[in-house]
Amino acid sequence: MFKRWRWRWRGRLQTISFSFFGQSASLEFSQSERERARSILLRLEDHRVLHAPYDLEEENGSWGSIEALRAYLSEQVEQCESEELREQVRTMRAAVRQWLTDMESARKLMERTWPDEPPLGRDPKRYAIDRDRVQWAYGLQALGLLRGRVGVAIAEIGRKFDIPIDGDLAHVTPPDLDESERGARLSPLYFGEG
Repeated sequence: MFKRWRWRWRGRLQTISFSFFGQSASLEFSQSERERARSILLRLEDHRVLHAPYDLEEENGSWGSIEALRAYLSEQVEQCESEELREQVRTMRAAVRQWLTDMESARKLMERTWPDEPPLGRDPKRYAIDRDRVQWAYGLQALGLLRGRVGVAIAEIGRKFDIPIDGDLAHVTPPDLDESERGARLSPLYFGEG
């Protein structure tokens, strides 16, 4: 004789449970989609791989952050109630998967084209420096693509849910069209203040 009703009230009320012959009653409330979107953006801001200066990034340090980000975005896809938010979270998750694929491809390419041992007659120290430089360039390219794709999704979430994008995440979002036509300032993260 236990009945459970599932109601939605403005995206907040999730479950009401009553027991007719018992003495229990419970109410559960879910986040509104705007609050969920804001929560996702706050969590993204914790992943410095999305916004820290490029020269501070290393492949080994980025890998763990990206894996954690992928797991978090996978959780959020399942919890999104609106198609608008789900679509943008899936876009970010796809960008993360693409980064992982690009880095693995770059690693395999480096193994084929730049073996650990230098060719005969080549200075080992100089060879190692050149090898690291090429690998870093591949990593920066993949990181730039990741930040660009995630930045567009962040901007769309901000636009659709009327959430201002500021702080560190503002550096990866595309510039506002009006600002870019007026000559927006360059990012202080990469070009210094002033």
